[in-house]
Amino acid sequence: MSRQEARSVEAGRQLVLRVPPLIRYISLPVAAAGISHLLSATIGFIEGDHIYSIELMLWAIIYLASSVAWMTILQPSRSLSKEETLILVGFSWLTTPLLSAIPVSYALGVPLIDAWFESVSGFTTTGLSVFNGAVDPDYNVYIPSVEELPLSILWWRAVTEWLGGFGIVVMFYVFARLGGLPAHLVGFAEGRFERLEPSIAKSIQALMALYLFLTITGAILLYIAGMTPADAVYHSMTGIATGGFSTHSESVGFYNSVIVEAAAIIVMALGAANFADLYALVKGIPRRFSREIESFIAVALLSIFVGTAILYITGWTLYHPLREAAFDVVTALSGTGFGISDLSKAPEAWKAFLVPLMLIGGSAFSTTGGIKQYRLMVLAKNIVWMVTETVYGTGRITVRRVGGYAITESELRRVMTIVTLFTLTHMGGTLALMLLIPGCSLADAAFEAASALGTVGLSVGITSAAATWQVKAVLMVLMTLGRLEIAGFLYTLAAAAKMTKRVRIEERRKPGMLRFKERRTYLGPSLHA
Repeated sequence: MSRQEARSVEAGRQLVLRVPPLIRYISLPVAAAGISHLLSATIGFIEGDHIYSIELMLWAIIYLASSVAWMTILQPSRSLSKEETLILVGFSWLTTPLLSAIPVSYALGVPLIDAWFESVSGFTTTGLSVFNGAVDPDYNVYIPSVEELPLSILWWRAVTEWLGGFGIVVMFYVFARLGGLPAHLVGFAEGRFERLEPSIAKSIQALMALYLFLTITGAILLYIAGMTPADAVYHSMTGIATGGFSTHSESVGFYNSVIVEAAAIIVMALGAANFADLYALVKGIPRRFSREIESFIAVALLSIFVGTAILYITGWTLYHPLREAAFDVVTALSGTGFGISDLSKAPEAWKAFLVPLMLIGGSAFSTTGGIKQYRLMVLAKNIVWMVTETVYGTGRITVRRVGGYAITESELRRVMTIVTLFTLTHMGGTLALMLLIPGCSLADAAFEAASALGTVGLSVGITSAAATWQVKAVLMVLMTLGRLEIAGFLYTLAAAAKMTKRVRIEERRKPGMLRFKERRTYLGPSLHA
């Protein structure tokens, strides 16, 4: 090595700083926000929206360059601990939507709270939208409708849902893979990771390939059904992500086509299916399936039957009751939020009927939110186990298995905990909306709270640019909590508390520092003297 090369290496070493890994990886939300604008600006530019696309592209360059520089200069001094990974996950889901919203707020000239709401709704794959052509009452600013949005901003909404559905945390693994971010901890923290292949890296690659394959398949299906090419891609991205953003204020109802609705139902069902099961089916891999697909179909068919009867009795719907019931049940149960009618005019009974479906959701290893089919099966079988043990006694051996997985007492407690957390949070959200909105009925408040917490996106009219910032804040909290099943943020808080306690203990153990009791022992004699 020459002297000049040695100096260059030494200079490079001086530019690198060794820091705790959490400090290095806090730049990942910046990168994720940059990617959202990079993709949306690229699509918008292709479609002819040059002005806004260039503006978003500049923001993307700033975000990505800042993140790359931060990650390059700051190198981790060690591997991430489990507690640090949990903190990183919670921090990322909180900050990424905010960072992604800032350029949109600046470009459109709308209040940050409205752009932030839309971003949270996108990344959490909820689909509730404030872009409905109304005036924000807190800032007296007009918020454009979906049809009035620039193309790049319109596509930004789809991109946020598509990225959120794939899992920002999984994307973090891909982005920071060479930096040593442990993917197995990331998957554990988000609670949705399952190996599709023997190795973690190949599992992530397989998940990416499957996600792209489903998106392309959905776009082709929607195009054949009658959508324009751009709309087909858009609705496939938001449908597979079970997000529900649309290019029209009327959503899928804009087309008023049974064929389009049928294609949308298939896309929503694919997004809500267990991805490990889908991967095994596509690849022809022998596998013990989770049985969540069968559970989803059974719940959907039963709900469609009951829902059709409710609509017949109430006499509400512009369509045939079976058509309305089939679409509303699937969009609610899958957590997608596509709509074909104005649910604000629906009877109370229909709103109440859809609430539990939105809270249940689709499969555990999918893009949907809610309690999940797996936990529903555990709860249903637990009733059978309880009755069996009561009638036959504890001496009878009961095999506790759901979808091929053994259900231990610990697993049963976890399931019960998640269901309890969802129930209590939904009750709190419902009460908050009733207190904040004068004249809001229990059915409307419960519906909107369930839609936000279950990351569904159906609305009875509460979600709007005309809503106060307090109402928007409550819905944003519910959407964020629902994305990580509430427990994910409890893990983050507990991990932060544990790390804080550890730091305090280490500070007390540093040489030269006297503990409180030691100081009293030392000062005692001088006081007596």
